[in-house]
Formats: sequence, C-alpha cells, structure tokens
Amino acid sequence: MVAPVPSSIEDSEDRMIIRLDPGGPIDLEGLGASFAALARFYARHHGPTKEADTAPRLFISRLESGSVVAEIVPYVVLLGQAVPYVQQALVVADFTKRVGRAIQAFASPAVTDPTPLPSREDAKDIREFVRPLTGRKESSLQISRARYERQTERERVSIEYQFDETELNRAALAIDAELAVPALPVPATEEQPSARLIREVMLFFQQASRGAGKSSGRTADKAIIPAISEKSLPVYFAKDAGLKEQMVQGQLNPLTDTTFIVDVEIQMVDGDPKGYIVTHVHKVIEGDD
Repeated sequence: MVAPVPSSIEDSEDRMIIRLDPGGPIDLEGLGASFAALARFYARHHGPTKEADTAPRLFISRLESGSVVAEIVPYVVLLGQAVPYVQQALVVADFTKRVGRAIQAFASPAVTDPTPLPSREDAKDIREFVRPLTGRKESSLQISRARYERQTERERVSIEYQFDETELNRAALAIDAELAVPALPVPATEEQPSARLIREVMLFFQQASRGAGKSSGRTADKAIIPAISEKSLPVYFAKDAGLKEQMVQGQLNPLTDTTFIVDVEIQMVDGDPKGYIVTHVHKVIEGDD
C-alpha cells in the first residue's frame, strides 16, 4: 500500500535534529551564520538543478531553549505555503549523513575506514557551521535523523553523529589547514584547455598510500618528475579515471625501480611547481627495462 503524501507541517514525520551545546552563552549573530552555512551546504547538494527548477527548502520546525536544539525539515513551497513532499525521508537521511560524515572526515582522520574529505566549498561551510562551538570548554554537537511515530508519540532515531569538544576543535584545525593549501586547478578538458599540461615525462614515486588516488584535498602520494623539479611534490589524479590503480596495480613496490611515463598538469604558485595532477599514463617501466 502506498503511504499517503504529507500535506502539512503537522503531517511531517522525518526530520533532522541538531543539538548544539556551546557550554555557555552563544552569540546570536554567530548562530545565524552557523545555520546560514548549513543552508548553503544543503542547497549545494539538494538545490535546484537543470532537471528541476524547484527544490525543497529547509525550515526549522521547532526550537528548544537551553542547548540549541533545532528540528529541521525540508519543505516544498506551494502557493505560498510550506508543505512536506513524498521524498522527504530520503533527503533528510542523505543530508544528515552528508553533514555528519563531512565533520567526521576532519574530526577523525585516523579511523579504520576513513571518510573521503569533502570539497573545499563544503569544508568552508562545515567550518562556519561548527564555529560557535569551537574553542569552548565542554561544547558538543549532536546530529541525528529521527522519525516521529504517531502511534507511540515518540521519535525513533535511525542515524546519529556525536562530536565532543576535542573532536570539534580537531575538525576546525584540520579544515583551517586544508583551506590554507592553494586549490589545485581543474584537469584539462576539451572545453577548458590548460597550458600547464606536460606530456610524456618520467615520474618516480617517493611516497604512496594504500588508498585510491585523490583529485583534491590532502594526499599522501608524492613523487619526483626530474624534467620539472628535483623536489618531491604532492601527486593528484584526474577524477574517476582510476589512474593510480593503473600505475601501482601488480607492482611489488612502486617506490623502487619503477618508472612511470605520464602526462601531468603542474600546479604553479608564484612561478614555482607545488604539485602534479596525473591526467594520463603511457607506460609503466619496471627495473632496468
């Protein structure tokens, strides 16, 4: 049986619950900037697209005193009235996970299965979102997805993230460090050619992680390209091309006696090379071949 589509705010069952505990008074202007950043984060992933000119907007359906507790629900505005919509549960769940995992990626970088770092735009908004809580003793943040069950008149939590003072401060410092690194240029495409592209040069790994190659953010992969610089510089890979796997798969040790012939884009800062983006792999040469 198809569940009825909610027709009013009172009918809304799925909601995102945010509990901010700053451990003391919180500045109203800072709180407003925090929620504005959250709204930008939401619009980036759930806002209007080419396929859909309209998209659900975020509304705070309830606020509690003490710790700042906000129940947030996406609504569609129809004829000037905000009403829930049929895919509300999916959007609430996805948005809750996106925000929680984005903070987790910076707060807990050493977890067994590390969460990929969000984009720079998302990182900036996450930093602004947690700003009222950072540097404050005994602060905490709880983000959860809950469903109101009318039969029991209780809320059942299905997704939850909790961050304490230490984790929030660690996330803030990690984001600040990440944003301090100059952004890498977008890999060249037919629509956007790049004069920085260098073809068929030798690359030697000096350091390589076990994970997949990154197209942005922090990377543990470093290499020397003698034709460009004798310094070991960070190495990135064109997005979704599987280039790192192509280079190291089957290699007993890609750090020794292995030469890679690649095309790269050079990241230049003040005229000096600061990093590479591998855009194509021509050949992998093992040993003295």
